Order: sequence, then C-alpha cells, then structure tokens
Amino acid sequence: MNKLKQTLLKEKPVIRETTSGLTVAVWETRGFQKKYAFLSCPFGSIHNQVWINGNRVTIPEGTAHFLEHKMFVLAEGGNIFDDFAALGASCNAYTSFTTTNYLFSTWENTEECLENLLNFVQNLYLTPESIAKEKKVIEQEISMYYDHPGWRVFYNLLQNLYYKHPVRNDIAGTKESISQINEKILNLCHKTFYHPQNQILAVIGDINSGEIIDLVEENQARKSFDPYSGFSLEQIEEPEEIKNPRAREKLSISQPILHLGYKINHHPQDGIKQLERGLSFAILSDILFGTGSPGFYDLYDKGLIDDGFSAGFSGEENFGYFIMGGNTNFSDRLVEELYRVIKQAQNQGIDEKDLKRAKKKLWGSFISGLNSLEVLAGQFVKDYRRGLELADHFEVLETITKEKIEKTLQEEFNPSRSSVSLVEPEIE
Repeated sequence: MNKLKQTLLKEKPVIRETTSGLTVAVWETRGFQKKYAFLSCPFGSIHNQVWINGNRVTIPEGTAHFLEHKMFVLAEGGNIFDDFAALGASCNAYTSFTTTNYLFSTWENTEECLENLLNFVQNLYLTPESIAKEKKVIEQEISMYYDHPGWRVFYNLLQNLYYKHPVRNDIAGTKESISQINEKILNLCHKTFYHPQNQILAVIGDINSGEIIDLVEENQARKSFDPYSGFSLEQIEEPEEIKNPRAREKLSISQPILHLGYKINHHPQDGIKQLERGLSFAILSDILFGTGSPGFYDLYDKGLIDDGFSAGFSGEENFGYFIMGGNTNFSDRLVEELYRVIKQAQNQGIDEKDLKRAKKKLWGSFISGLNSLEVLAGQFVKDYRRGLELADHFEVLETITKEKIEKTLQEEFNPSRSSVSLVEPEIE
C-alpha cells in the first residue's frame, strides 16, 4: 500500500492554467490505446438561486440540463455527434446536481477531437426556433422519466427528505419550469458557468502533455471571452428534519420498488473532511449492507430483497443523503428489517475485522478504478474542485478508525430523519 501511495504521488497529471483561465490537466498513461477527455462546468440542477455580479438571479429548474442539450446545436448546422464520429470518436454529455460535463473517447485524431470539444462547448448558438424545438424534446423526456419507476422512487424520496434544497428537484425540471427558459437566461448561464475560469479539462491517454497543453492554449488564444463575473450559490436554510416520512405511488410495474433514505445534515466545507465523510459512509454501507455482509445475506435469505439491492451515500458541500433499497414483494417487512440492522449496529458497535475488510475492499475498488480512463478523469476533476489529490483517498482512508465510524453511525442514522419511498404495481 505504501508503494502504491508513493506511485500515485509521483504520477501526477501536468496541470496548467491557460490565459483564458481554463484549467487543463493532462495525464500521460503509457500503454493505453484509448484517449479520453472530460470538460467540466460547475453548473448543475441545484443552481436555481445564485448571485451573479451582486444580483440575485432565479434560474428555472432544469436550465442546466436544457443548456447541455442546446450546446450540441451548431451555428453552421450539422450534428456534433457526426463530427466526432468522422474522426473515429464518440462524444457524450450529462448533467448532475452540481455539474455539467462533456466528454469524448477516441483511438485517433486526439488533437482534432479536442478542438471540437472546446469549440462546441465554449460557443453557444441560439435561435427562438431552436429553443422552442428543444422544449418539446425535453417535455417528452420529462414524460418518460415520470413513467420510470426507478426515477420516481428516487425523486419521491428526495422530495420527502428535503423542504427547500433544490436537490429535491428533478434534474430535467418540470414542463412548467422549462417553459420559463428563454434566450436571455441561457446566454447568462453560459456566460457565467461556462466561462473558461470555471471550466476544468482533463485529458488522459498515451499522449504528450506539452503538445496537448500547447494545443489548448492556442485554441483559447484565438477566442475572446467576456470578463469573468463570478457567482455564488444562494445559501439555503434547509431544516434538519425531513418533510415527509413516507411516499407511495402506483405505476404500471410488476414488482414494488422501495427506498429507505436518511437525510444527512453534517456538511463539512473542507475538502479532506468531505472526503472523510464520503469514505466513512462507504465503509458503513459495505459493513451493514454489502453483498458480503450478514445484513445482506439475512435479508436475502428471508426473501425480502434480490441481488439488485444496493445502499450508498451521495453528497456535496451543502447536501447529503444515504439511500438503501431495491425490488421487494414485502415492503413493510423490509423497512422493519433495515431499521433493525442499523439499530443493532448502533447498539453493538462495529467489529474491527469488518472495518478492516471494508477498508481493504475500498482500496481494491479504487485501485481497479484507476485502470479506467473515464473513472480517473472524473475523479480527478471532482477532487481538484475540492482541493484534493488522488493520493488523499488512501491517506484519509487510513485515518478512519472504528471510533469515527461508530460516531457517524450514531449521529447520522437517526430514524426521525429517515423516510420511505415506495412505488408499487397499479394492480396487485
């Protein structure tokens, strides 16, 4: 393990900031045939109330996702996907709660692909006709989500857990909210959140870092950008308690889906503390409900869950939740058993052997992830925004003790801050 840490400390990406403010990180991974690039913008679904140039701005729900769609519309016509395909590459994008990310993977023509990526993401083309057309497309997408049981059980739970925080809102927005999106809002969001000073570009593969950085610098030098205005999120005064203890919805499905979730109210601002929080929950998740845990096998043997059952934590600096669940034909019994497993762990404490096993499993999972260019790039960008390095994962993991895990278990898994979401068949 020490050798691995030393290797990670040595094998760092080359990081530069271009004259435009764009941060570029190039990771030379020898022996990989594939090249991968990941361009991240700090604009996600929770950015509904923000301060820009000293002004409080309300952004309609779903705007980040809508803007992602619009970026693929080219002024000269055509299809950006076809442009990448002609270079032997594939591109994609996705919007999360906190970011919008654009990416491509290729085996050839890396330089041309990078030019394409930077150019289409940093140049917004809008017309009233294209905006109206996109609204119809996203309306259909929203309708599809409302018919998706996994999506519904998840967002019903978030709406149970949170009163005000925008994490409770669907990433795609609602049909009503996207009707409020207009050219002015889209231009403001692109100018603010997509400014090069907010963007991070990670490029990974068997490439030359100096050549890649020079290419990006030349690309940025050919462009002009408005002065950077900066932004800050509106501070949400979210109550510690949950909004509703239970949600129930019927859909055209064959088997019920259940999620039990806890609202996590401890939100450290320091990057190392955020990492410690995430690793602690990952360890607890594995000890309590991992596929090798007594809790999982007990629930499985009782026929309450199948192998699709999962548990895990998600959180950023101003929100967090822990969710467990899956398909079940015995929702009430499953809820009782989940509470029982957690309560038993709170009363008896965590076994040191289980802690060591879970930590080794995390080590292995993280190491295997380093073999994936996609995982490596995404993790690097997330860590960089928090002021972290990949090696910090191993350093922090070693500091997590039995006492810290048990403290998290006692403080964060309070039944009064938990809620149940159930989606069940329309006809039983």
